[in-house]
Amino acid sequence: MNSDERQFEDFVSEIKFDDSPDYSHRDRLEQDLLAALTKQSRQKEQPLQIWRTIMKSQITKFAAAAAIIVAAVLSITILDKSATPAYAVTDLPELFEQAKVIHIQGWQYFGGDRMPNGKKIPPVEVDNWIDLENGRSRYTGTGLSIDKNGVRVTVAETISNGQYQVNLNHTEKYVTFFRISDYQRMLKAHLISKLIYGQIFSEIEQLQNFEKVGWEQIDEVVYDIWQGEMIHAVIKHAKRLKFWLSPNSGALGRVQMWSQVNDDQWELEFDFCDIDYNVVVPDGVFAMEVPEGYASKNTRETAMPLELGGGAGVGYGDEQCSLWADTKIGFIMGDGSVIVAWRSENNKSETPQDELFMGLEFGGPLPKLPVEIYGLKPAAVSSDITYTGYHLTYTQKAGKFIEWSLYVPDGTPPASVRQLGCDVLYRFNLDHEPKLRMGLTVDCMPIEAVEDFDKWVLGAMAELSDDGKAPDNVTYESVLQLAEQIRKSSPK
Repeated sequence: MNSDERQFEDFVSEIKFDDSPDYSHRDRLEQDLLAALTKQSRQKEQPLQIWRTIMKSQITKFAAAAAIIVAAVLSITILDKSATPAYAVTDLPELFEQAKVIHIQGWQYFGGDRMPNGKKIPPVEVDNWIDLENGRSRYTGTGLSIDKNGVRVTVAETISNGQYQVNLNHTEKYVTFFRISDYQRMLKAHLISKLIYGQIFSEIEQLQNFEKVGWEQIDEVVYDIWQGEMIHAVIKHAKRLKFWLSPNSGALGRVQMWSQVNDDQWELEFDFCDIDYNVVVPDGVFAMEVPEGYASKNTRETAMPLELGGGAGVGYGDEQCSLWADTKIGFIMGDGSVIVAWRSENNKSETPQDELFMGLEFGGPLPKLPVEIYGLKPAAVSSDITYTGYHLTYTQKAGKFIEWSLYVPDGTPPASVRQLGCDVLYRFNLDHEPKLRMGLTVDCMPIEAVEDFDKWVLGAMAELSDDGKAPDNVTYESVLQLAEQIRKSSPK
Protein backbone atom coordinates (compact mmCIF):
# COMPACT_ATOMS: atom_id res chain seq x y z
CA MET A 1 0.00 0.00 0.00
CA ASN A 2 1.49 3.33 -1.01
CA SER A 3 1.29 6.50 1.08
CA ASP A 4 -1.64 7.89 -0.93
CA GLU A 5 -3.65 4.71 -0.43
CA ARG A 6 -2.82 4.64 3.27
CA GLN A 7 -3.88 8.26 3.68
CA PHE A 8 -7.05 7.53 1.74
CA GLU A 9 -7.88 4.50 3.89
CA ASP A 10 -7.33 6.50 7.05
CA PHE A 11 -9.64 9.17 5.65
CA VAL A 12 -12.52 6.71 5.22
CA SER A 13 -11.65 4.34 8.06
CA GLU A 14 -15.05 4.82 9.61
CA ILE A 15 -17.05 3.70 6.57
CA LYS A 16 -19.21 0.68 7.45
CA PHE A 17 -21.56 -1.50 5.44
CA ASP A 18 -23.14 -4.31 7.38
CA ASP A 19 -24.94 -6.98 5.41
CA SER A 20 -25.82 -9.75 7.84
CA PRO A 21 -29.43 -10.39 8.82
CA ASP A 22 -30.74 -11.36 12.21
CA TYR A 23 -28.63 -14.18 13.71
CA SER A 24 -31.61 -16.23 14.84
CA HIS A 25 -33.28 -15.56 11.50
CA ARG A 26 -30.24 -17.02 9.70
CA ASP A 27 -30.21 -19.97 12.06
CA ARG A 28 -33.81 -20.78 11.19
CA LEU A 29 -32.94 -20.60 7.51
CA GLU A 30 -30.22 -23.16 7.97
CA GLN A 31 -32.30 -25.51 10.06
CA ASP A 32 -35.60 -25.73 8.27
CA LEU A 33 -35.34 -23.64 5.07
CA LEU A 34 -38.73 -22.12 5.81
CA ALA A 35 -37.83 -18.50 6.52
CA ALA A 36 -37.16 -15.43 4.42
CA LEU A 37 -35.32 -15.06 1.13
CA THR A 38 -36.66 -18.33 -0.27
CA LYS A 39 -37.88 -19.41 -3.63
CA GLN A 40 -40.04 -22.41 -4.47
CA SER A 41 -39.14 -24.63 -7.41
CA ARG A 42 -41.44 -24.73 -10.37
CA GLN A 43 -40.67 -28.42 -11.05
CA LYS A 44 -44.10 -29.46 -12.30
CA GLU A 45 -43.11 -33.09 -12.81
CA GLN A 46 -42.23 -33.41 -9.10
CA PRO A 47 -44.96 -31.51 -7.22
CA LEU A 48 -43.86 -32.80 -3.82
CA GLN A 49 -40.31 -31.55 -4.18
CA ILE A 50 -39.68 -28.10 -2.76
CA TRP A 51 -36.35 -26.34 -3.04
CA ARG A 52 -35.45 -22.90 -1.89
CA THR A 53 -32.58 -20.59 -2.64
CA ILE A 54 -31.29 -18.08 -0.14
CA MET A 55 -29.34 -15.82 -2.45
CA LYS A 56 -26.38 -13.61 -1.71
CA SER A 57 -28.60 -10.91 -3.08
CA GLN A 58 -31.71 -9.81 -1.24
CA ILE A 59 -29.75 -8.50 1.73
CA THR A 60 -26.14 -8.55 0.58
CA LYS A 61 -27.02 -7.14 -2.83
CA PHE A 62 -27.87 -3.78 -1.32
CA ALA A 63 -24.56 -3.66 0.52
CA ALA A 64 -22.78 -4.28 -2.77
CA ALA A 65 -25.00 -1.76 -4.51
CA ALA A 66 -24.32 0.77 -1.79
CA ALA A 67 -20.60 0.36 -2.33
CA ILE A 68 -21.06 0.91 -6.06
CA ILE A 69 -23.24 3.92 -5.41
CA VAL A 70 -20.73 5.42 -2.99
CA ALA A 71 -18.03 5.00 -5.61
CA ALA A 72 -20.24 6.53 -8.26
CA VAL A 73 -21.18 9.46 -6.07
CA LEU A 74 -17.48 10.00 -5.50
CA SER A 75 -17.14 10.10 -9.30
CA ILE A 76 -17.10 6.77 -11.10
CA THR A 77 -14.67 7.03 -14.00
CA ILE A 78 -15.85 5.23 -17.13
CA LEU A 79 -13.74 4.94 -20.26
CA ASP A 80 -15.67 5.66 -23.42
CA LYS A 81 -14.82 4.21 -26.85
CA SER A 82 -12.07 6.77 -27.39
CA ALA A 83 -10.41 5.73 -24.11
CA THR A 84 -10.80 9.28 -22.85
CA PRO A 85 -11.79 9.53 -19.16
CA ALA A 86 -15.29 10.90 -18.74
CA TYR A 87 -17.03 12.19 -15.62
CA ALA A 88 -13.65 12.54 -13.92
CA VAL A 89 -13.32 14.57 -10.75
CA THR A 90 -9.91 14.59 -9.11
CA ASP A 91 -10.33 16.94 -6.15
CA LEU A 92 -10.58 14.33 -3.38
CA PRO A 93 -11.67 16.70 -0.57
CA GLU A 94 -14.38 18.09 -2.84
CA LEU A 95 -15.64 14.58 -3.59
CA PHE A 96 -16.04 13.78 0.07
CA GLU A 97 -17.75 17.08 0.71
CA GLN A 98 -20.30 16.02 -1.92
CA ALA A 99 -21.00 12.70 -0.27
CA LYS A 100 -20.84 13.05 3.49
CA VAL A 101 -24.40 11.72 3.67
CA ILE A 102 -26.08 9.68 0.94
CA HIS A 103 -29.83 9.07 0.90
CA ILE A 104 -31.01 6.31 -1.45
CA GLN A 105 -34.69 5.68 -2.09
CA GLY A 106 -36.42 3.34 -4.46
CA TRP A 107 -38.11 -0.02 -4.81
CA GLN A 108 -37.21 -3.68 -4.56
CA TYR A 109 -39.04 -6.02 -6.92
CA PHE A 110 -39.22 -9.81 -6.88
CA GLY A 111 -38.08 -10.69 -10.37
CA GLY A 112 -39.74 -13.73 -11.89
CA ASP A 113 -41.62 -14.74 -8.75
CA ARG A 114 -45.40 -14.51 -8.87
CA MET A 115 -48.45 -14.70 -6.64
CA PRO A 116 -50.42 -17.99 -6.74
CA ASN A 117 -52.84 -16.29 -9.16
CA GLY A 118 -49.95 -15.44 -11.51
CA LYS A 119 -49.85 -11.73 -10.72
CA LYS A 120 -46.62 -9.95 -9.83
CA ILE A 121 -45.73 -9.57 -6.16
CA PRO A 122 -46.04 -5.92 -5.09
CA PRO A 123 -42.65 -4.20 -4.67
CA VAL A 124 -41.26 -3.03 -1.33
CA GLU A 125 -40.22 0.56 -0.78
CA VAL A 126 -36.53 1.03 0.04
CA ASP A 127 -35.22 3.90 2.17
CA ASN A 128 -31.48 3.76 2.82
CA TRP A 129 -29.03 6.12 4.48
CA ILE A 130 -25.23 6.13 4.39
CA ASP A 131 -23.37 8.54 6.69
CA LEU A 132 -19.75 8.37 5.58
CA GLU A 133 -18.55 11.08 7.91
CA ASN A 134 -19.74 9.29 11.06
CA GLY A 135 -19.57 5.67 9.88
CA ARG A 136 -23.32 4.99 10.10
CA SER A 137 -25.74 3.23 7.78
CA ARG A 138 -29.38 2.22 7.61
CA TYR A 139 -30.85 0.05 4.89
CA THR A 140 -33.92 -1.98 4.04
CA GLY A 141 -33.85 -5.75 3.54
CA THR A 142 -36.62 -8.06 2.39
CA GLY A 143 -37.42 -11.73 2.47
CA LEU A 144 -39.70 -13.75 0.22
CA SER A 145 -41.31 -17.09 1.08
CA ILE A 146 -43.48 -18.95 -1.42
CA ASP A 147 -45.40 -22.15 -0.81
CA LYS A 148 -48.73 -23.72 -1.73
CA ASN A 149 -50.48 -21.48 0.79
CA GLY A 150 -49.34 -18.26 -0.84
CA VAL A 151 -46.66 -15.59 -0.67
CA ARG A 152 -45.16 -13.95 2.39
CA VAL A 153 -42.93 -10.88 2.18
CA THR A 154 -40.76 -10.02 5.18
CA VAL A 155 -39.47 -6.45 5.57
CA ALA A 156 -36.62 -5.55 7.90
CA GLU A 157 -34.14 -2.73 8.45
CA THR A 158 -30.54 -2.82 9.62
CA ILE A 159 -28.98 0.14 11.43
CA SER A 160 -25.25 0.29 12.15
CA ASN A 161 -23.13 2.84 13.96
CA GLY A 162 -19.84 1.00 13.52
CA GLN A 163 -19.70 -0.56 16.97
CA TYR A 164 -23.20 -2.02 17.14
CA GLN A 165 -25.84 -3.15 14.70
CA VAL A 166 -29.56 -3.45 15.32
CA ASN A 167 -31.94 -5.40 13.10
CA LEU A 168 -35.59 -4.34 13.03
CA ASN A 169 -37.96 -7.02 11.74
CA HIS A 170 -41.04 -5.00 10.82
CA THR A 171 -43.08 -8.05 9.82
CA GLU A 172 -42.58 -10.04 13.02
CA LYS A 173 -42.09 -6.85 15.08
CA TYR A 174 -38.95 -7.77 16.97
CA VAL A 175 -35.48 -6.27 17.41
CA THR A 176 -32.04 -7.91 17.71
CA PHE A 177 -28.77 -6.23 18.71
CA PHE A 178 -25.31 -7.31 17.49
CA ARG A 179 -21.80 -6.34 18.50
CA ILE A 180 -19.36 -5.73 15.63
CA SER A 181 -15.83 -7.01 16.23
CA ASP A 182 -12.70 -4.93 15.75
CA TYR A 183 -11.67 -7.19 12.86
CA GLN A 184 -14.93 -6.68 10.98
CA ARG A 185 -14.81 -2.91 11.49
CA MET A 186 -11.29 -2.79 10.09
CA LEU A 187 -12.15 -5.15 7.24
CA LYS A 188 -15.18 -3.25 6.01
CA ALA A 189 -13.43 0.11 6.20
CA HIS A 190 -10.50 -1.36 4.27
CA LEU A 191 -12.64 -2.90 1.53
CA ILE A 192 -14.74 0.19 0.95
CA SER A 193 -11.72 2.48 0.94
CA LYS A 194 -9.96 0.25 -1.58
CA LEU A 195 -13.02 0.26 -3.81
CA ILE A 196 -13.42 4.02 -3.74
CA TYR A 197 -9.69 4.65 -4.13
CA GLY A 198 -9.60 2.34 -7.14
CA GLN A 199 -12.53 4.08 -8.78
CA ILE A 200 -11.16 7.57 -8.29
CA PHE A 201 -7.76 6.61 -9.66
CA SER A 202 -9.15 4.79 -12.69
CA GLU A 203 -8.90 1.12 -11.70
CA ILE A 204 -12.11 0.44 -13.55
CA GLU A 205 -11.94 -3.24 -14.59
CA GLN A 206 -15.49 -3.81 -13.44
CA LEU A 207 -16.92 -1.14 -15.73
CA GLN A 208 -15.07 -1.82 -18.98
CA ASN A 209 -18.00 -3.83 -20.34
CA PHE A 210 -20.42 -0.95 -19.86
CA GLU A 211 -21.66 1.12 -22.76
CA LYS A 212 -23.76 4.24 -23.09
CA VAL A 213 -27.29 3.32 -24.21
CA GLY A 214 -29.11 6.65 -24.01
CA TRP A 215 -29.83 9.69 -21.90
CA GLU A 216 -32.63 11.03 -19.70
CA GLN A 217 -33.46 14.30 -17.98
CA ILE A 218 -34.40 14.01 -14.30
CA ASP A 219 -35.37 17.13 -12.33
CA GLU A 220 -33.80 19.37 -14.99
CA VAL A 221 -30.50 17.44 -14.88
CA VAL A 222 -29.36 15.51 -17.96
CA TYR A 223 -27.95 12.03 -17.31
CA ASP A 224 -26.19 9.60 -19.61
CA ILE A 225 -27.43 6.02 -19.16
CA TRP A 226 -24.73 3.34 -18.98
CA GLN A 227 -25.55 -0.38 -19.09
CA GLY A 228 -23.57 -3.58 -18.57
CA GLU A 229 -24.24 -7.27 -18.02
CA MET A 230 -22.55 -9.88 -15.85
CA ILE A 231 -23.10 -13.62 -16.47
CA HIS A 232 -22.69 -16.22 -13.72
CA ALA A 233 -20.44 -19.13 -14.71
CA VAL A 234 -22.76 -21.76 -13.19
CA ILE A 235 -26.36 -20.62 -13.50
CA LYS A 236 -25.57 -18.81 -16.79
CA HIS A 237 -28.32 -16.20 -16.39
CA ALA A 238 -27.07 -12.65 -16.29
CA LYS A 239 -27.46 -9.58 -14.13
CA ARG A 240 -27.88 -6.24 -15.86
CA LEU A 241 -26.86 -2.95 -14.22
CA LYS A 242 -27.91 0.50 -15.43
CA PHE A 243 -26.41 3.74 -14.15
CA TRP A 244 -27.68 7.28 -14.76
CA LEU A 245 -24.58 9.54 -14.64
CA SER A 246 -24.37 13.29 -15.11
CA PRO A 247 -21.70 14.10 -17.73
CA ASN A 248 -21.22 17.52 -16.15
CA SER A 249 -20.74 16.64 -12.49
CA GLY A 250 -20.24 12.88 -12.37
CA ALA A 251 -23.23 12.67 -10.01
CA LEU A 252 -25.21 9.44 -9.97
CA GLY A 253 -28.95 9.99 -10.37
CA ARG A 254 -30.37 6.48 -10.59
CA VAL A 255 -29.39 2.79 -10.49
CA GLN A 256 -31.32 -0.24 -11.70
CA MET A 257 -30.54 -3.95 -11.31
CA TRP A 258 -32.20 -6.48 -13.62
CA SER A 259 -32.15 -10.28 -13.57
CA GLN A 260 -32.38 -12.56 -16.60
CA VAL A 261 -35.11 -15.15 -16.02
CA ASN A 262 -35.22 -16.51 -19.59
CA ASP A 263 -33.13 -16.05 -22.71
CA ASP A 264 -35.14 -13.03 -23.80
CA GLN A 265 -36.85 -12.03 -20.55
CA TRP A 266 -35.48 -9.60 -17.96
CA GLU A 267 -37.12 -8.72 -14.64
CA LEU A 268 -36.40 -5.60 -12.60
CA GLU A 269 -35.06 -6.37 -9.11
CA PHE A 270 -33.96 -2.99 -7.73
CA ASP A 271 -34.72 0.55 -8.82
CA PHE A 272 -32.83 3.14 -6.77
CA CYS A 273 -34.63 6.04 -8.42
CA ASP A 274 -33.88 8.87 -5.98
CA ILE A 275 -30.28 9.38 -4.85
CA ASP A 276 -29.41 12.50 -2.88
CA TYR A 277 -26.21 13.37 -1.08
CA ASN A 278 -24.93 15.93 1.36
CA VAL A 279 -28.40 16.09 2.90
CA VAL A 280 -29.47 16.77 6.48
CA VAL A 281 -30.18 13.57 8.43
CA PRO A 282 -33.58 13.72 10.18
CA ASP A 283 -33.67 13.00 13.90
CA GLY A 284 -34.04 9.32 14.72
CA VAL A 285 -32.78 7.85 11.43
CA PHE A 286 -29.81 6.16 13.12
CA ALA A 287 -31.42 5.74 16.55
CA MET A 288 -30.77 2.31 18.05
CA GLU A 289 -33.99 2.10 19.99
CA VAL A 290 -36.74 -0.49 20.22
CA PRO A 291 -39.86 0.87 18.47
CA GLU A 292 -43.09 0.89 20.43
CA GLY A 293 -44.90 -2.43 20.12
CA TYR A 294 -41.76 -4.41 19.18
CA ALA A 295 -40.29 -7.23 21.26
CA SER A 296 -36.56 -7.16 21.97
CA LYS A 297 -34.52 -10.36 21.62
CA ASN A 298 -31.70 -8.79 23.63
CA THR A 299 -30.19 -5.42 24.55
CA ARG A 300 -27.13 -3.49 23.47
CA GLU A 301 -25.44 -4.63 26.68
CA THR A 302 -26.17 -8.30 25.88
CA ALA A 303 -25.63 -7.99 22.11
CA MET A 304 -24.36 -11.14 20.44
CA PRO A 305 -21.28 -11.04 18.18
CA LEU A 306 -22.00 -10.43 14.50
CA GLU A 307 -20.80 -13.45 12.55
CA LEU A 308 -18.23 -12.85 9.82
CA GLY A 309 -19.75 -13.80 6.49
CA GLY A 310 -23.01 -14.86 8.09
CA GLY A 311 -26.48 -14.64 6.64
CA ALA A 312 -25.90 -15.48 3.00
CA GLY A 313 -25.78 -18.83 1.29
CA VAL A 314 -27.86 -21.47 -0.41
CA GLY A 315 -30.37 -23.83 1.18
CA TYR A 316 -32.15 -26.82 -0.30
CA GLY A 317 -34.56 -29.39 1.10
CA ASP A 318 -36.20 -32.56 -0.20
CA GLU A 319 -37.21 -35.93 1.23
CA GLN A 320 -33.60 -37.14 1.33
CA CYS A 321 -31.55 -34.13 2.38
CA SER A 322 -31.59 -30.72 4.01
CA LEU A 323 -28.60 -28.79 2.70
CA TRP A 324 -26.88 -25.55 3.54
CA ALA A 325 -23.79 -24.14 1.80
CA ASP A 326 -22.14 -20.74 1.99
CA THR A 327 -18.88 -18.87 1.57
CA LYS A 328 -17.54 -16.78 4.44
CA ILE A 329 -14.71 -14.76 2.94
CA GLY A 330 -12.23 -14.89 0.06
CA PHE A 331 -8.72 -13.59 -0.67
CA ILE A 332 -6.58 -13.44 -3.81
CA MET A 333 -2.83 -13.83 -3.44
CA GLY A 334 -0.25 -11.98 -5.49
CA ASP A 335 0.32 -15.08 -7.66
CA GLY A 336 -3.39 -15.29 -8.57
CA SER A 337 -4.33 -18.18 -6.29
CA VAL A 338 -7.43 -17.71 -4.14
CA ILE A 339 -8.20 -18.65 -0.52
CA VAL A 340 -11.85 -19.23 0.39
CA ALA A 341 -13.49 -20.06 3.72
CA TRP A 342 -16.69 -22.05 3.17
CA ARG A 343 -18.92 -24.62 4.78
CA SER A 344 -21.63 -27.13 3.93
CA GLU A 345 -24.01 -29.25 5.98
CA ASN A 346 -26.73 -31.83 5.48
CA ASN A 347 -29.00 -31.72 8.49
CA LYS A 348 -30.51 -35.09 7.55
CA SER A 349 -27.15 -36.85 7.45
CA GLU A 350 -26.27 -39.32 10.19
CA THR A 351 -22.53 -38.75 9.65
CA PRO A 352 -21.06 -36.29 12.18
CA GLN A 353 -19.28 -33.33 10.60
CA ASP A 354 -16.05 -34.00 12.48
CA GLU A 355 -15.65 -37.34 10.69
CA LEU A 356 -15.57 -35.53 7.35
CA PHE A 357 -12.59 -33.46 8.52
CA MET A 358 -10.51 -36.38 9.81
CA GLY A 359 -7.25 -37.24 8.04
CA LEU A 360 -7.09 -34.10 5.92
CA GLU A 361 -3.65 -32.88 4.85
CA PHE A 362 -2.27 -29.47 3.93
CA GLY A 363 -2.44 -29.33 0.13
CA GLY A 364 -4.45 -32.53 -0.09
CA PRO A 365 -7.99 -33.24 -1.34
CA LEU A 366 -10.93 -31.26 -0.02
CA PRO A 367 -13.26 -32.75 2.59
CA LYS A 368 -16.18 -34.62 1.02
CA LEU A 369 -18.84 -32.30 2.39
CA PRO A 370 -22.44 -32.62 1.13
CA VAL A 371 -21.91 -29.65 -1.19
CA GLU A 372 -18.23 -29.56 -2.18
CA ILE A 373 -16.87 -26.31 -3.59
CA TYR A 374 -14.27 -28.01 -5.77
CA GLY A 375 -13.40 -25.05 -7.99
CA LEU A 376 -13.92 -21.46 -9.08
CA LYS A 377 -14.40 -19.49 -12.31
CA PRO A 378 -13.73 -15.76 -12.80
CA ALA A 379 -17.02 -13.96 -12.19
CA ALA A 380 -18.93 -11.84 -14.70
CA VAL A 381 -16.48 -12.35 -17.58
CA SER A 382 -15.98 -14.99 -20.25
CA SER A 383 -12.83 -16.93 -19.34
CA ASP A 384 -11.28 -20.36 -19.96
CA ILE A 385 -9.54 -20.22 -16.59
CA THR A 386 -10.63 -22.72 -13.92
CA TYR A 387 -9.41 -22.82 -10.32
CA THR A 388 -9.00 -26.22 -8.59
CA GLY A 389 -9.35 -26.49 -4.82
CA TYR A 390 -6.96 -27.98 -2.24
CA HIS A 391 -7.31 -28.25 1.52
CA LEU A 392 -5.43 -25.80 3.72
CA THR A 393 -6.99 -26.09 7.17
CA TYR A 394 -10.31 -25.83 8.99
CA THR A 395 -11.70 -23.90 11.94
CA GLN A 396 -14.69 -24.33 14.24
CA LYS A 397 -17.10 -21.61 15.31
CA ALA A 398 -20.20 -22.17 17.45
CA GLY A 399 -20.31 -25.86 16.56
CA LYS A 400 -19.88 -25.27 12.81
CA PHE A 401 -16.92 -26.57 10.80
CA ILE A 402 -15.43 -24.11 8.30
CA GLU A 403 -13.20 -25.36 5.48
CA TRP A 404 -10.31 -23.17 4.29
CA SER A 405 -9.27 -24.07 0.75
CA LEU A 406 -6.65 -22.86 -1.72
CA TYR A 407 -7.81 -22.56 -5.33
CA VAL A 408 -5.07 -22.54 -7.97
CA PRO A 409 -5.84 -21.36 -11.53
CA ASP A 410 -4.78 -23.38 -14.58
CA GLY A 411 -3.51 -20.25 -16.29
CA THR A 412 -3.30 -16.51 -15.82
CA PRO A 413 -6.64 -15.28 -14.44
CA PRO A 414 -8.14 -12.00 -15.66
CA ALA A 415 -7.39 -8.92 -13.58
CA SER A 416 -11.14 -8.51 -13.04
CA VAL A 417 -11.06 -11.23 -10.35
CA ARG A 418 -9.72 -8.63 -7.92
CA GLN A 419 -12.83 -6.50 -8.43
CA LEU A 420 -15.54 -8.99 -9.36
CA GLY A 421 -14.45 -12.14 -7.53
CA CYS A 422 -15.17 -15.71 -8.59
CA ASP A 423 -18.22 -17.87 -9.21
CA VAL A 424 -18.38 -21.10 -7.23
CA LEU A 425 -18.15 -24.53 -8.89
CA TYR A 426 -19.65 -27.33 -6.81
CA ARG A 427 -20.63 -30.98 -6.75
CA PHE A 428 -22.88 -33.02 -4.48
CA ASN A 429 -21.51 -35.83 -2.34
CA LEU A 430 -24.91 -37.43 -1.82
CA ASP A 431 -26.75 -40.60 -2.79
CA HIS A 432 -28.97 -38.61 -5.14
CA GLU A 433 -28.72 -35.51 -7.34
CA PRO A 434 -30.73 -32.60 -5.90
CA LYS A 435 -32.67 -30.30 -8.21
CA LEU A 436 -30.54 -27.35 -7.20
CA ARG A 437 -28.49 -24.76 -9.05
CA MET A 438 -26.28 -22.62 -6.83
CA GLY A 439 -25.36 -19.11 -7.85
CA LEU A 440 -22.77 -18.36 -5.17
CA THR A 441 -20.04 -15.82 -5.86
CA VAL A 442 -17.08 -15.09 -3.58
CA ASP A 443 -15.32 -11.73 -3.40
CA CYS A 444 -11.51 -11.84 -3.49
CA MET A 445 -9.69 -9.35 -1.28
CA PRO A 446 -6.12 -8.74 -2.57
CA ILE A 447 -3.23 -9.97 -0.40
CA GLU A 448 0.08 -8.50 -1.57
CA ALA A 449 2.48 -9.05 1.33
CA VAL A 450 3.04 -11.10 4.46
CA GLU A 451 1.68 -8.22 6.55
CA ASP A 452 -1.60 -8.33 4.61
CA PHE A 453 -1.80 -12.09 5.05
CA ASP A 454 -1.21 -11.99 8.79
CA LYS A 455 -3.67 -9.16 9.33
CA TRP A 456 -6.53 -10.24 7.08
CA VAL A 457 -6.29 -13.99 6.36
CA LEU A 458 -5.05 -15.12 9.75
CA GLY A 459 -7.32 -12.50 11.31
CA ALA A 460 -10.32 -14.06 9.56
CA MET A 461 -9.28 -17.53 10.70
CA ALA A 462 -9.09 -16.29 14.27
CA GLU A 463 -12.45 -14.54 13.86
CA LEU A 464 -14.01 -17.83 12.73
CA SER A 465 -12.47 -19.89 15.54
CA ASP A 466 -13.94 -20.49 18.97
CA ASP A 467 -10.54 -19.97 20.61
CA GLY A 468 -9.84 -16.78 18.66
CA LYS A 469 -6.63 -18.20 17.19
CA ALA A 470 -5.54 -19.05 13.66
CA PRO A 471 -4.10 -22.53 12.91
CA ASP A 472 -0.30 -22.65 13.22
CA ASN A 473 0.38 -24.49 9.95
CA VAL A 474 -0.88 -21.79 7.57
CA THR A 475 1.54 -18.98 6.69
CA TYR A 476 2.04 -16.59 3.80
CA GLU A 477 5.13 -18.46 2.63
CA SER A 478 3.60 -21.93 2.95
CA VAL A 479 0.54 -20.98 0.90
CA LEU A 480 2.62 -19.47 -1.93
CA GLN A 481 4.93 -22.49 -1.90
CA LEU A 482 1.96 -24.86 -2.09
CA ALA A 483 0.48 -22.97 -5.04
CA GLU A 484 3.82 -23.12 -6.86
CA GLN A 485 4.17 -26.86 -6.21
CA ILE A 486 0.68 -27.44 -7.59
CA ARG A 487 1.46 -25.45 -10.73
CA LYS A 488 4.67 -27.39 -11.36
CA SER A 489 2.99 -30.77 -10.87
CA SER A 490 -0.09 -29.98 -12.94
CA PRO A 491 -0.16 -31.28 -16.54
CA LYS A 492 0.32 -28.55 -19.12
